Amino acid sequence: MTNITIVGGGTAGWITAAVLSHGLPKERFKITLIESPNIRSVGVGEATIPPIVNLLQFLNIDPIDFVQSLQATFKYGIQFEDWSELNTSYMHAFGDLGFPYEQTPFSDLWLHYRQSLNLSPLNDFSATAIAASKHAFNPPHTLPPNANPNDYYPLSTLFYAYHFDSQSLANYLTNIALKNGVHHIKDTVDDVKLNQQQHIASLTLQSGRSIEGEIFIDCSGFKGLLSKQVYQLPFTSYQRQLPCDSAIAIQTKSTVDATPFTRAIAMKNGWRWQIPLQNRRGNGYVFASQFCKYQQALDELEQALLNDTIITEARLLEFETGHLTTPWYRNCVAIGLSSGFFEPLESTSIHLIQKHVFALKDALLSNNQQIQQKQLEFNHSFNQDAEEIRDFLLMHYCTTKRQDSQFWQYCQNMPIPASLSAKLSEYDLTGKITLGENPIFPYQSWLQVLTGQQVFPTTLTRLDKARCSAQQASLFFQSVNQSILQQVNSLPSHRNYLANLMRL
Repeated sequence: MTNITIVGGGTAGWITAAVLSHGLPKERFKITLIESPNIRSVGVGEATIPPIVNLLQFLNIDPIDFVQSLQATFKYGIQFEDWSELNTSYMHAFGDLGFPYEQTPFSDLWLHYRQSLNLSPLNDFSATAIAASKHAFNPPHTLPPNANPNDYYPLSTLFYAYHFDSQSLANYLTNIALKNGVHHIKDTVDDVKLNQQQHIASLTLQSGRSIEGEIFIDCSGFKGLLSKQVYQLPFTSYQRQLPCDSAIAIQTKSTVDATPFTRAIAMKNGWRWQIPLQNRRGNGYVFASQFCKYQQALDELEQALLNDTIITEARLLEFETGHLTTPWYRNCVAIGLSSGFFEPLESTSIHLIQKHVFALKDALLSNNQQIQQKQLEFNHSFNQDAEEIRDFLLMHYCTTKRQDSQFWQYCQNMPIPASLSAKLSEYDLTGKITLGENPIFPYQSWLQVLTGQQVFPTTLTRLDKARCSAQQASLFFQSVNQSILQQVNSLPSHRNYLANLMRL
């Protein structure tokens, strides 16, 4: 019997407990979660990306019950406002862009003819972006059994995610984990004892109880009780490249219908989020304290929310962007905020928890001879994910054309890592970006943000041989856009879709 002890509850702790208790055989693993009654959950992540659907499927969660219990809404993407310049906007939408023309990818053809045909933005060729702009929603339609691979079915590409209250998610998963046999202890860790090999041997609780184990998972949040305080693991900081280090969170009353997208609105010294739930709206201002002090940021946020009814006190969160270099060290695995933090610009927080827990589950199912190799693979994959997210977030900032504050001037001129520089250079020359295996953000995500930021390739050597005349291309783009519009117009509104779910 392998004893797994999870330190900390919240989103990270209960996702970990739910996945491991469902995915590991009970005759081989015993799982205990220790949750301090004195520690408040951070609860920043309220928006997700499409792989959250896989988590629900793995845990056999009924999506209707999920939406009803969490007062959740649906998400087709993120609308970026004022990022490139003031009074501009674009959407990073989930799902596919357009449809290939014979053997030519849609994005290649669009880049090739964008200027000569004066084509409309990429969002006009995304079913999810158009549905989001019309405040419509429906899960993706399944393809008919006799579907022709050469036919275009826009509604089959409606990838989606959720907005929800993170504490409600933790409570929901608590019930699942407890039903799966997780032992829940409400107590505070007072001391950590190591053995001769410097592995964690046991935890001493304030009640005097001792908890022994073979695997200890640190889900204790920013404090990193095991990984940072006991082992003092090295931390890779991205503060120079991603200078935002503070966030103010405020909840407001819902006064309008919830949109099927998150809003990320650039501000003078950072950006603010707007996340619609059924019963309220989450708001926050992520800012860089070197350019803007707390009171100034609060004033800016309250001014932006002047027409809204604020229902909670403002809460300040301070953080350093970066991550542990070895989140799995000896018999301790850091997951969630204890392993690192990235501002919630692209809603990656919950996804990283989910991804790393699944990787840990698979590693624990391997035999003892493989576990060391699995540990190396886990840490390698973790660092790859972190660098990919760093580059993707940084791209939003370094491509801005705004000059209206010291913050945005800094973003234009700050040093960027060689990995991002290589991606931007490749895109400039070819319109393509080489990504790693199983990237979190596929090429179409990079393309949507770059073109939304008004960054286009200066040369397109790869695309000069597109087998399509300008006249053929013009007709093709019209047909793709019309197909999407025609089918999206048949979708129910997000409001009505939610109302029907809540009545079931």
